[in-house]
Amino acid sequence: MEPLLRALWGTALEQDLSELPGLDNLAQPTGVLAEAQAVVAATVGSDRAWFLVNGATGGLLAALLATVGPGDRVLVGRNVHRSVIAGLVLAGAKPVYLGVGVDPQWGLPWPVTRDVVAAGLAAYPDTKAVVLVSPTYEGLCSPLLEIAQCVHNHGVPLIVDEAHGSHFAYHPAFPVTALAAGADVVVQSWHKTLGTLTQTAVLHLKGERVSAERLSQALNLVQTSSPNYWLLAALEGAGVQMAQQGEQIYGRLLQWVKTFEWPLPRWQPPGIPQDPLRLTLGTWPIGLTGFALDELLQPQIIAEFPSGRSLTFCLGLGTTQTMLETLADRLKSVYTEYCHNAPLPPLAIPSIPSCQEPALSPREAYFCPQRSIPLRAALNEISAETIAPYPPGIPTVIAGERFTESVIATLQTLQELGAEMVGASDPTLQTLRICKV
Repeated sequence: MEPLLRALWGTALEQDLSELPGLDNLAQPTGVLAEAQAVVAATVGSDRAWFLVNGATGGLLAALLATVGPGDRVLVGRNVHRSVIAGLVLAGAKPVYLGVGVDPQWGLPWPVTRDVVAAGLAAYPDTKAVVLVSPTYEGLCSPLLEIAQCVHNHGVPLIVDEAHGSHFAYHPAFPVTALAAGADVVVQSWHKTLGTLTQTAVLHLKGERVSAERLSQALNLVQTSSPNYWLLAALEGAGVQMAQQGEQIYGRLLQWVKTFEWPLPRWQPPGIPQDPLRLTLGTWPIGLTGFALDELLQPQIIAEFPSGRSLTFCLGLGTTQTMLETLADRLKSVYTEYCHNAPLPPLAIPSIPSCQEPALSPREAYFCPQRSIPLRAALNEISAETIAPYPPGIPTVIAGERFTESVIATLQTLQELGAEMVGASDPTLQTLRICKV
């Protein structure tokens, strides 16, 4: 065996076990895994919880496969992660995208509102499910209490991608959880904000609008039949840690955060619940993009997400008071050096229309004959690919949508700023892949 791998892993490789007697079976748990999942469900307030070993992606795929089928109408927040689009390809459902506003100063998206959801349900009464992301990457939350009531009055389930809000259940200072707000199916990416390993997540069910049996069937379609038990043990351990120490850990961290002042403006839209551990700072006042400031801070400090006019930091379990002091000092140093620069001009990113039906469903676009053409010739053509600046993976164009002038301009602008275009067959964007219809 490679000596470096042995040095890094030690005896861990010897404990890389599979479905042995006493270890239970994730595909049909009846023993220790079933008990661990039940503890997690009881702690956060769901009726049932499933451990996921291929990230929140697997949970979102299963949620769609369990609630909608070929030709069914589904309302989807336009700021969803690209894994939801993959779920639409698998399920064959026809989406209507719910638009989001964009803060004109920050160039960042707001969460989906109750009025937009209500308008979508009124315009499309045949809707079978609603899928939203809350919180957003910057920690902004939709008014889920009002949205859940609206969706349930229509008689359909609400699915919430709560990937970045797994910690909300463990301290009263955090926004209300999606489950407490009334969501039926909730997917949490535990590895993003809790103390567990990468690609671990949890799927929650509450109520009877969605069948638990159907969710289990769907998970067995999209999850590996050979889950890594280190991942499962990490999930169990994180659940125990949060149940026993979560409020204490987060209470201490929240107190530390309150003691620091940041030299750059912090994005806190009034009237919108926000995760206090997401720190989004505006970089435009000192003439820097978020990408440029991110490079200046590295390698000592690595931010969560740079954008054209801001930089987002994710504070979590591993954050110490010393780390926060280091961040504050480094930001003050950069501010002192660049504060005499002219501010950046506004970055015009248009808001997304409230309700928009694509030319083709993602499944139709996926199986449609395709070809590549120069970017300049793509205007009004139907995209065959979902292109998402990464992180966080929110698509600028979704397969099945037309390339408009604003979409092409946004792609070019974000590429010039340094974003990585995930999903593009040509990462340079010299060509775009379109549907031949």
